[in-house]
Amino acid sequence: MELEKKLTTIFNTFQTEHTFKRFETFNSGHINDTFLIITQEDINYVLQRINGTIFKKASDVIENKIKITQHLSKKGIQTIRFIPTKEHVFYIEDADKNLWNLSEFIKNSQTFLKVNSNDIAYQAGLITAEFLTQTSDFESDLVETLPNFHSMSFRFQEFQEALVSASKTRKKQAQKWIDFALLNKEKMMVLENAINQKEIPSRVTHNDTKISNILFDSNNKAICLIDLDTVMKGCIHFDYGDALRTICNTAEEDEATISKINFNIDYFKNYTEGFLKNLASNISKQEINYLPISIQIMTFIMGLRFLTDYLNNDVYYKTKHPKHNLDRASNQFTLVQKIRQQQHEINSFVKSTYMSVCH
Repeated sequence: MELEKKLTTIFNTFQTEHTFKRFETFNSGHINDTFLIITQEDINYVLQRINGTIFKKASDVIENKIKITQHLSKKGIQTIRFIPTKEHVFYIEDADKNLWNLSEFIKNSQTFLKVNSNDIAYQAGLITAEFLTQTSDFESDLVETLPNFHSMSFRFQEFQEALVSASKTRKKQAQKWIDFALLNKEKMMVLENAINQKEIPSRVTHNDTKISNILFDSNNKAICLIDLDTVMKGCIHFDYGDALRTICNTAEEDEATISKINFNIDYFKNYTEGFLKNLASNISKQEINYLPISIQIMTFIMGLRFLTDYLNNDVYYKTKHPKHNLDRASNQFTLVQKIRQQQHEINSFVKSTYMSVCH
């Protein structure tokens, strides 16, 4: 009841004409707390608490989201709509200094925690590419809300600092994957090197394109990307690789049974067809060249982050048991190995699909 009272109070500070009835909790996020607010008038909302421990400037996170959604709305692109408070700002600060924002819940919409068909994978590729295309002319500044978010060199620095301070027990339990991370460091730096050498351009990117961050209608057609907390400048490979990391894993992200983990090549092909269909005219050949390896890189960087958090005694991600982050790291690094086994087919398919779409 205490939480319901708090959510009611926060909801009532925003400019809505609707009456709080009850709430449900969304459980898919690692970082923020998100609630579905159900009103008596059957017009529902999404209320989110931005994790101030992770996002040091939470107001900048919200400002980025407002800028991007307003940019898309002006072009007639369907996106989420944020609601201002009665004080005409887009967030409220609670007594614990946490920031909350409110958006409309799109009626009859749904999300998926796992892809269950080729069509869902294809739709995910279409909508992610549409977001990248429609924001390619965005000229305003975006705040870098999570500096070095997808920087491999930064993540390795964090990892090596964690190695120094980690307990002997945790290092021993994680030794196999510590060795794997160190062995693959140079291979996993190729995308960052290309960015630093300006081989590939900087763009507006979503930076967290897992399947649960895509909204679908009741006919399984993709509507828009949601959870825009990490929208900032990056490269398209971040969004492409991270999407396929989640879409093509045949197991849950924290599945501990290695034999269940594989890379679904059919979902990869369908996602890539949708992605390149909507982006082919807005992508350079040099960007295309780095698309295939980005799947390995984005999966690897996630494994490295989970491993680092495990060595740091689980200070970043929410965990349900002591080895949760180690299971996640093991899962992602195993997936890297599975991708690598199919890398030749991945390379050929990206190239041939790009050529067919362009001609």
